[in-house]
Amino acid sequence: MKNNRQSILAIEEDLKTREFINQGLSTHGYTVHSAMGASEGLKSFLTIRPEFVILSVSPLSQGCMTILRDICEADPHAQVITISSCTDDTYAMECIRHGAADYLKKPIRLKDLTGSIERINNRRRMLKIISEPDVECVQAEDKILVFGNDIRDLPYILNQALCNARKVCRDVDMLKTALGEILINAIEHGNLGITREEKVLAIAEDRYEDLLKERICDPCYALRKVTLKVHMSDNELRYTVTDQGDGFDCRPIFEDEPHIRMGSGLGLFIARNFFTTLTYQGKGNQVVLIYKG
Repeated sequence: MKNNRQSILAIEEDLKTREFINQGLSTHGYTVHSAMGASEGLKSFLTIRPEFVILSVSPLSQGCMTILRDICEADPHAQVITISSCTDDTYAMECIRHGAADYLKKPIRLKDLTGSIERINNRRRMLKIISEPDVECVQAEDKILVFGNDIRDLPYILNQALCNARKVCRDVDMLKTALGEILINAIEHGNLGITREEKVLAIAEDRYEDLLKERICDPCYALRKVTLKVHMSDNELRYTVTDQGDGFDCRPIFEDEPHIRMGSGLGLFIARNFFTTLTYQGKGNQVVLIYKG
């Protein structure tokens, strides 16, 4: 995705890290501003109003979480990428619950940052909410959605899938993010057969959209579909996502430490922590997500 000179504010006390972020993202066409610490960072944020904030955080400093909350309160649409040496997944989720859009582990690599920005840009499109329906009259719901591999269609698919979800789940924004990540996985890694390594490399080389177009047009993948079954009752949402890919061994996903997958697998990590249960079935190309209200 072309960034069209998107602006970024890096709030980091370490000079070398600030310079690395500034120089690295500048070469990718971003306009980068820097701030040394919390007070300067918040002031710069309110003045610049950047599209992204890269915020260095630590569980040893309460000020980090304070500025994260302040930024998100000042602008609920702020896209904050938190970076930290802390590998504790509980702290990562604490950052996300306080408004962070992503969490990356130090030492930071440039491809981690560009990949994170790309994911957030995709999520922002999916989180556009159309008019809220009146769900009081809805007692139960069952529907089946079948769609192709154009990720640009996902906002419309999600709006259709979640139009009555507010009856069970109050945090529909987070539900959209969590389910959206699973649908992206079904398209990219399932139907289109794109490996995680291929995706990371393509994003780093700014050719991710080209890779998607190439796979979508490939006769081996072009006709594959994703099926999303939606079930809603008084206190439960159940989503069954099935792709037509070759499947994979899903056991390592649940064996890895979550922080090891930060950045490249945070979407799945969020889904695992948001849904009550997340279960892969068959050869790994079907996943059942259950949320209990």
